[in-house]
Amino acid sequence: MIDAHTHLDVRSFEDLEKMALSGIETIITCAHDPYKMSVPEVYLDHWDRLINLEVKRGKMANVEVKVAVGVHPMGYPKNWDVLIKKLPEFLENENVVAIGETGLHYLNEDEKNLLKEQLYLAKDLNMPIIVHTPEKNKKEALIEILKILDEVKIKDELVMIDHINKETVDLIDRDVYIGLTVQPSMKLTHEEAGEIIKNYDKKFILSSDLGSLKADIYALPRTKLYMKKIGVDEDKIIASTYKNAKMFYKL
Repeated sequence: MIDAHTHLDVRSFEDLEKMALSGIETIITCAHDPYKMSVPEVYLDHWDRLINLEVKRGKMANVEVKVAVGVHPMGYPKNWDVLIKKLPEFLENENVVAIGETGLHYLNEDEKNLLKEQLYLAKDLNMPIIVHTPEKNKKEALIEILKILDEVKIKDELVMIDHINKETVDLIDRDVYIGLTVQPSMKLTHEEAGEIIKNYDKKFILSSDLGSLKADIYALPRTKLYMKKIGVDEDKIIASTYKNAKMFYKL
């Protein structure tokens, strides 16, 4: 199994070990906003930590850790253009597999421009990109994201639209990857994720979004077990817990 979206830098080493013991082989840890990201240097240090320390912690716990670096819409400095210029050199690192986490959260114009710039970079470098949708105004944000994807003209296979739920899954009318986040307190329960995978034929990627808030270390094995219980096709189970993430991140 591949846990396709986490924030390991705010989790304990013991959490990594538990994930490895539960059958997770690879964890993708994404850039986020663990501090007040008031100046570009905070982000640069954050990216550096993910690439150098989190990969090392993964090896110590016998689980492979790969990294996504990007500028998160929930917290970024005013002069974010500095980070767009710096991103390509971080993306050259062998352990960096995607741009992210990006996306829309508050839906202001600056945020939309920040997303566009990262999408253009992903398009130019042929790099996968993880696009966040918010808990509130998810439908409105998703419609805006789809418009921006059309404007940038990026290939569907490079895009994962993340944190999708049963209210928004029908709005996605293209062949992008769709992230389903099993985080019961804030996003999907394992039952809801399993039912979505059972009822739709789309390129789903499951993840736990492990971070500083309440989350489930066993989100993937728990959802996998539930899908078996409700008779989800084996192909769909393998695709959503492993194969699609492997293809998207080019692992």
